[in-house]
Amino acid sequence: MAPVGTLGGREWEERKYDSIAMTSCQICNGQDFKYKCPTCFIKFCSVQCFNVHKELPCEKPAVAPPSENLPVEHPPLTYRFPTADTVPVEKLQALAHSDELKECLSNPHVRNILKSLVQSQTPETSITNAMKEPIFLELAHACLKIVEPEKFQHELGTYGRLFLI
Repeated sequence: MAPVGTLGGREWEERKYDSIAMTSCQICNGQDFKYKCPTCFIKFCSVQCFNVHKELPCEKPAVAPPSENLPVEHPPLTYRFPTADTVPVEKLQALAHSDELKECLSNPHVRNILKSLVQSQTPETSITNAMKEPIFLELAHACLKIVEPEKFQHELGTYGRLFLI
């Protein structure tokens, strides 16, 4: 007799084996899988099964597994350890919608400056040098207009007075 509210007979047995195949180790078929190979996504239950799997070379599948093609709902972004200087996530997300910022980033010179900043062993010196480049200042101002509009207006006023002198 089939459990209440479920499939009965042969159909129940087929579905039961399908679900076991989806949750069991693809190496030993003995236990539920706990891990996936980072390269080919094969499912395995233990280090021993992983070692057996690694005896033969594996390749990344041409198409991602079906479950990974589904849209994933991400939890809201938050900071683990916010400080007084932490920029709110909403303002960071607003940067992605700035046409002015996109225009700055379309310049290959700006992108090269940013790459050098990321790779720099002395970021303070690199940022100081980058701020001497008018195109980089334009990028910084585009960011500040969104992230800290109050401070941007204050600094713009200070810079404006310097240019008038």
